[in-house]
Amino acid sequence: MTLSKAEMKTIEKELDLMEIKVMRLKAKLAPEEKITEEELRELKAAEKRIAKGKWIGLDELTNEFG
Repeated sequence: MTLSKAEMKTIEKELDLMEIKVMRLKAKLAPEEKITEEELRELKAAEKRIAKGKWIGLDELTNEFG
């Protein structure tokens, strides 16, 4: 199965959105580790960038946040 560049970008975008959702869920489920206001702002800013089509790949995100 071959995917076009557009399909790959769509898949990467969806994976990035899932990553953000996982980060939020993790923050909610780990009460000893509360999300800071700055982290919340960063998450919201990332969601806005993704919605506008401005996003980074999963590899870059993993490198930045571990």
